[in-house]
Amino acid sequence: MPKAPLNQRIAQGAGTQPADLVLRGGTVFCLVTGDLIPGDVAICGDTIVGIGAHYEAARVIDVTDLILVPGFIDTHLHIESSLVTPLEFDRCVTPHGVTTAICDPHEIANVLGPDGIRWFQSAAECTLMDLKVQLSSCVPSSTWKPQAPVSKPPISPL
Repeated sequence: MPKAPLNQRIAQGAGTQPADLVLRGGTVFCLVTGDLIPGDVAICGDTIVGIGAHYEAARVIDVTDLILVPGFIDTHLHIESSLVTPLEFDRCVTPHGVTTAICDPHEIANVLGPDGIRWFQSAAECTLMDLKVQLSSCVPSSTWKPQAPVSKPPISPL
């Protein structure tokens, strides 16, 4: 879904234009303060544009008595640099609101090659969070030391 124009997002967030979608009757849990914020959640296209007020919308979903918890998406990280497995990483960060992570496992790829990436992909399928695995652009990391090349064809099976 393409992002709506900024003026449309502002108007819907300000309540001067009906939102595309409103989640009505729920309570938003603020991951930063721990506060519970009652009220609607206004959504314009793919963007949350307002919370805690009353909004009008073309489409309303009743979420009465539900707690709405926003999730954090980490767009680039190296789980293996934290010296834990994907499952342990998931256990540690999911309770803090991380719902999705996009991983670049280039360290494991440089050491173990395609077998390492396949292991990482298999481990990612077992996590509670949505763990996306990208193919690394820096494998091999250099030409001056031995490594298990991945970036050379064929990488399409990965």
